[in-house]
Amino acid sequence: MSTTQRHHNRGLRKLCDCARRSWAKCPHSWYFNFKQKGGPAYRFAVDAEAGKHVDSKSKAEALADVWRSQIRAGEFRRKTAPAPAPAEPPAALTLAQFGERYFERRGKPARGDERGHLRRFAAFNGLGQKALTAITEDDVEAFFAWLRKEGRAASTRNHYTQLVKALFRWATRKGYLARNPIAETETLKREKHATRDRRLEPDEEARLLAVSGPHLHRLIIGAIETCGRRGELLALQWRDIDWTRRELFIRAEADGARKTGQSRRVPMSARLAAVLEMAQTALVACLRRGQSAAAQDSDDTAWLARCYVFGDAAGRKVASIKKAWDTAVLRAHGHVPEWTKRAALSAASRAALDACDLHFHDLRHEGGSRLLEAGWPLHHVQHMLGHASVAQTATYVNATRLGLIESMRRLDASRCNFLQKEAVIEHRPACNDTAPVSSKELIN
Repeated sequence: MSTTQRHHNRGLRKLCDCARRSWAKCPHSWYFNFKQKGGPAYRFAVDAEAGKHVDSKSKAEALADVWRSQIRAGEFRRKTAPAPAPAEPPAALTLAQFGERYFERRGKPARGDERGHLRRFAAFNGLGQKALTAITEDDVEAFFAWLRKEGRAASTRNHYTQLVKALFRWATRKGYLARNPIAETETLKREKHATRDRRLEPDEEARLLAVSGPHLHRLIIGAIETCGRRGELLALQWRDIDWTRRELFIRAEADGARKTGQSRRVPMSARLAAVLEMAQTALVACLRRGQSAAAQDSDDTAWLARCYVFGDAAGRKVASIKKAWDTAVLRAHGHVPEWTKRAALSAASRAALDACDLHFHDLRHEGGSRLLEAGWPLHHVQHMLGHASVAQTATYVNATRLGLIESMRRLDASRCNFLQKEAVIEHRPACNDTAPVSSKELIN
């Protein structure tokens, strides 16, 4: 017996790509479907019969009840609907127009970088104004050749590969293209990019913290202790902290967490908890002194919940830390940063910064590696980093290399213990119980 659940929508449905559970909220039109036993079938758009757009499900159901009653009584007469406008042929769609339609109808929100990638793809050699059906495999390959010539990293090219493949697959599945132009290409593949293994030097963290301001100081500790992405940390609000369980809740809608679309709870270390408690105390003091524009809210708790954990002194969200980070890295390595009138580093300072080769994202890598070195299971480190698979985490933190190093350390420790035991063994004569005669006794 089949256990498949049947959905009864009382003769109402939508002909869109949205999930059934989202029909009540999506903006697309409702459709009416009813057939009385022994009578004709009625199928038409609710908007066409009502003469206006009906977005509410309750209003559509009310109209459907009236129409069903009229049909049963033999009183229903269809209104003369205006002739529909001719549909836009798929061939008339340009790549840029289709890209917007793709993001609107594919059923999931675009990541922060996807629209930018599409704009760059459309801007290359005027592809955006070219008809979608006229895009060829050569056009796509020329674009990726240009990315390599421009020196784009393999990880960046992989993002473009993922987007372009998904774009043309969707166009083919929905009937905009009769054939996927890149379905058989051998050159458009994700590349294995070099794993970055930059670790902090023994005293580098202390030097960074010594030259950082209060906000960056707190953010550096947060990145190392939580293994969080920069966007995730900057989007974290005080309402996302559970002091009882000592947890942080990283929401999927936050800027950084949208990369995976999965929310996660991350435990707080004692070090991070102490830092955040001091930051919260300072923020509340700022509120009481009236230095914040939001201090007019009579409910301190509600106001504090909306403030950002790694925000400025008044709890407002910080948009960028680039200048503060570059300055701290240079000063931590003995350089005095020089800035031009356009708030850009001078050529000498830029060269010094490149020589330091330290990115804020390296703090996340450092935190994950420290957890693994401390004996955390790999799947626990995976959760802290927010990775989709253990294999991704193993590559990210060089788990194989760290495992080999730890195995050699245990081997060295076992050898040291063996040598120490050998050193305390008392060696006795094997043939008799008489101790060997010393040379002094032989002379006497």
